[in-house]
Amino acid sequence: MKILLFCLSCLCVKFAHADETYRYTVDLTKVTNDKITITLNPPDLKENELLFSFPAMVPGTYEVYNFGRFITNFTVIGKDGSSIQVTKVDVNTYKISPATKIDKITYVVDDTFDKCDLPDTQEKIVFEPGGTNIEAASNFCLNSHSLFGYFRGYTTNAFTIEFLKPKGFYPATGLSEMQLGEQSDVLTARGYHHLADSPILYSLPDTSTVKVGNTRVLVSCYSPNHKINSKFIAKTLEELLYVQGDYLGGDLPVDKYAFLFYFTDKPTISGASGALEHSYSSFYVLPEMDSLEIQQQIRDVAAHEFFHVVTPLTIHSKEIGEFDFNNPQMSEHLWLYEGMTEYAAHHAQAIGNITDADVLLNTMMEKYSNSLKYFNDTMSFTFMSKNVLDEEIHKQYGNVYEKGAVIGMCLDILLLDLSEGKYGTRDLMKDLGKKYGKTKSFNDKDLFSDIEALTYPEVGEFLRKHVGGNQPLPIQDILSRVGINFEKEIITYEFSLGGADLNYNEDTGRLIVEDTEGMNDFGKALGFKKGDEWSKLNGQELKIETIKTIVSDYYNTVKEGDKVEFEVYRPKGKKGKYKVVKLKTTAKKVKVSRQNQISLKQNISDKQRNILKSWAGV
Repeated sequence: MKILLFCLSCLCVKFAHADETYRYTVDLTKVTNDKITITLNPPDLKENELLFSFPAMVPGTYEVYNFGRFITNFTVIGKDGSSIQVTKVDVNTYKISPATKIDKITYVVDDTFDKCDLPDTQEKIVFEPGGTNIEAASNFCLNSHSLFGYFRGYTTNAFTIEFLKPKGFYPATGLSEMQLGEQSDVLTARGYHHLADSPILYSLPDTSTVKVGNTRVLVSCYSPNHKINSKFIAKTLEELLYVQGDYLGGDLPVDKYAFLFYFTDKPTISGASGALEHSYSSFYVLPEMDSLEIQQQIRDVAAHEFFHVVTPLTIHSKEIGEFDFNNPQMSEHLWLYEGMTEYAAHHAQAIGNITDADVLLNTMMEKYSNSLKYFNDTMSFTFMSKNVLDEEIHKQYGNVYEKGAVIGMCLDILLLDLSEGKYGTRDLMKDLGKKYGKTKSFNDKDLFSDIEALTYPEVGEFLRKHVGGNQPLPIQDILSRVGINFEKEIITYEFSLGGADLNYNEDTGRLIVEDTEGMNDFGKALGFKKGDEWSKLNGQELKIETIKTIVSDYYNTVKEGDKVEFEVYRPKGKKGKYKVVKLKTTAKKVKVSRQNQISLKQNISDKQRNILKSWAGV
C-alpha cells in the first residue's frame, strides 16, 4: 500500500510538472516547399489574455530580423470547442483570449536560407548562421529562435520538443537532455532563453567526438558533396581547443560543447558566410571546398566563436543577461563581446604555436588599416555599440572585428607593460568572470570603472579616451612598449610590374588586367589596357605554375634602364577573340607609398624585450 501511494505521488508530481511545460511537436517527415508544421500544447496558463511572440532579434546577431515573418497559418484551437479570439498585434506577436482555454496552437514555418519572397524578407535577409534551412530528407538547420514562440511572462517554463524524423536522422546540438528513438526524438530545454540558445543540425549523422580535459566536444558536419567530414574538422580543432584551454587557464569552461558545420555548394542569399555563437555550441555556414583550402578559416572562425563562452556568455551587461527578444536594448560594449573575442582568437593561436607572432602582428595591422579605410575612426565605440540597430550606425558594425580586435591588442600590451609582464587581458577576463559570471550582469556605465579598479588608472584613461571617446588609438605608443616601430607612411622607390589590378581567367589560364585606375607610371608607359591578358614577360611564358618564379627573377635582376617587354592577348571584337600585342618600355623605379608599417626597433630595451616575450612568446 505504501509503495502504491508512493508511485501515485510520483505520478502526480510528474503530471503537475508537465502542466508547466511547453510541449512542441515538429514533423520533419512532411515537408512542403521548404515548410514544416509545428504544434504546441501550451503550459498551464493563468491569465485570461496573453501575448504569444516569436523573437524580433536574438543575442549575437545585432540586427532585428523579425522571425515572425516566416510564420503562416497561425491557428489556435480551444478546449472542448471553446472559441478563442486571436489578434495579430505586429509581425511577431499575437494577442490570445481566453488563454486559459487554449488546447493547442499550430502554425507553418518557412525556411530562411533560400526564401526572400515573403513580405519584407528581401530587404532584411537573415544571415544564414542565425536562420533555418529546411530540405526534405536531406538536412534541417534549425535555429530554435526561428521555429518556436513563447508566451510573454512564461519564458522560464521548461520546453520539450518532439521531432518526428526521417529514418536514421540525428539531432546534433549542445542540448544535453535528449531521448532518441527510431521514428522520433525528444529534446528538453530549461526555458526559452536556453532553447533559443540551442541550434540543432538534423541530418544523417556525420559526427565525431573529442575529449578535451573534462569537456566532451561534439563536431557535426553536413557537406553535400562530401568534400569535408567531421573527422577532419575534429582533428583540425583538437589542437586549437587544447591551446584555448591553456589560454583560459586550464580546462574548458563547459562540460559539453557542439560545433555544428553546414557547408554549402552554392552562394548564400545573404552573400556572406560565418557563424553564430551560443553558450554550449556554435553554428557555422561556410562554402564547401577542399578541406585543406578551408582549414585555417575553420580554425579562425571556430576560435572566435568558442571564445564567446567568455564574452558575452560569461561576462555581459544587463542588456544581454536580461535580453528582451521583442524589445531588444543594446549594450555599449561590443568592443568587449566581439573585439576582445576576435583578438583572443588570433592571440591564442600565436602563443600556442598554431601560428606565430609575425602572423599575429600582420593580422592586427591589417585590421588596423581596414578600420581606418572602411570605417569612421572618430566615432565612439560605445556610442556605436549602443546605437548599432540604427540603420546608419549599423554600417559601422563590421568595425568590431577590425578596430575592436586592435583595441584588445592595445589593452593587452598596456596591461602587460604596466604590470611588468605579469598581468594581461587573459588575467583581466578571469577577474571579470569572478566578479560577474553567467548569472550576474554588470551595469554598462560601470564597466570602465570596474576594470580600472581591477587594474590601473592608465587603463581606465585608455578606455574612456579611445573606446568611450573619439580619440584615435595610440598605436605608436602601444607598439613601442614591445619594441616595435610604427610609421604612418613610408615612401620608397621600387621596381614594379605596373600596379594594375589583376585577376585570373580560368578559361585561358592567363592573368587578366581587371582595372587600370590605380596603375602607376611604369604601367602607363607600357600601355596596359583593361582586359589585357599577360602571355609573356621578356620572352618567358607566364604560366600559372611558373609565374611566381619568373616574377621573382625579374625583381632580383632588373636594373634601371633595362628593356622590358610584355606580350599580352588583347580582346578584339567577338568574345574569345584576341590579338597579340607587344608592349615595350625601359625599367624605372616608381614611387611607392605604404601606410601603417611596423618594424622591430634596432636597440630594444630589456623591458621592451620582456614585454614582447610576455605578449607574443618571442
